[in-house]
Amino acid sequence: MEGNLAGKASGPVAARTSAASIARELGVSTAAVSYALNGKPGVSDNTRRDILKLARARGIRSRISGPAGSTSTRVIALVVPNLTNPMFQYWANEILLVAASEDFEVLLVATEDKPARLEAIARTLVNRDIQGAVILATHRTDASALLTLREARIPFTFLSRRSEYVSADFVGIDDYAAARQIAEHVLGHGVKNPATVVGPRFSTASAQREKGMVDALQSAGLQVLPEQRIATDLARDGGHRAVKHLLSLPARPDAILCGSDEISLGVMEALAEHGIETGKDIVVTGFDGLQHTTSPLIGLTTIVQPLKEIGATAARHLFHRLRSGPQDEHRSVIVPHTLHVGRTCGCGSVGKTAAGKDT
Repeated sequence: MEGNLAGKASGPVAARTSAASIARELGVSTAAVSYALNGKPGVSDNTRRDILKLARARGIRSRISGPAGSTSTRVIALVVPNLTNPMFQYWANEILLVAASEDFEVLLVATEDKPARLEAIARTLVNRDIQGAVILATHRTDASALLTLREARIPFTFLSRRSEYVSADFVGIDDYAAARQIAEHVLGHGVKNPATVVGPRFSTASAQREKGMVDALQSAGLQVLPEQRIATDLARDGGHRAVKHLLSLPARPDAILCGSDEISLGVMEALAEHGIETGKDIVVTGFDGLQHTTSPLIGLTTIVQPLKEIGATAARHLFHRLRSGPQDEHRSVIVPHTLHVGRTCGCGSVGKTAAGKDT
């Protein structure tokens, strides 16, 4: 029939036509549309978001050229220590949201805090042509995995942890200052025999939290014995094991300052199993400020990180790096924390907050 002789444009012609219509509708050049759809620099963040939003509405996916002229979906990686800690889940959710707004997908991988696993993951990301990564599982003295990514020119952003030997953009709180602040609050309760329980010391975050706590306690004239300074897994099981050790010592601590909320929950569970009441018989504090731990049900005294802000900021920094290239200097973004005062420290009132202190 005559009406069907022309048919419909398809393939590259249709794509070019759609790109041109996007350019006309937004009042930008076709080059800007091409840059945005192909993940190249040369267009502002706001313009890129507008282009990608309209493209998605019209069923156009942004693609990049892969090996031998093939195409692949744009993907970043999120590298976490484990998939069980709720804190990592909060961050992952925010990163997923930002990535979706940029028309990227996210590959989520866990290292179980093993350097060999992190290095294997780095090689996999290179082989899969990942465009960038947000890394939460950095080992502060192990640079091999990071150098694998750097040599492949895959940009990455550190979240919470960083490396002592490889520079990159970083987003997190001032762990040292926050740890000193919560330790100073505990000192106000007249503790005499404190203990600290933090995550693995190969994490810069855990190492700085332990140092801040111990420095504050020692400044007040309290000695923290080596056997009462414990590094363990960032999980409830780690807290249980720490309590088993601490209760085996000749003198039971009167305060346990924890480097994560998950550790503190394990500590409190283990203490309860021995008939020891947190907040009355012993002081316990956390670190992270997860929603369920700061609720009236648990009432944990803890440092609150703005988890959504930190996750979104880390993702935005990575996408900025993808667009700007390696010429920009690496930046560290220190996000303010707050102290949430609950009842586990022995305070009578619950829900007070205090802003983080400047250092």
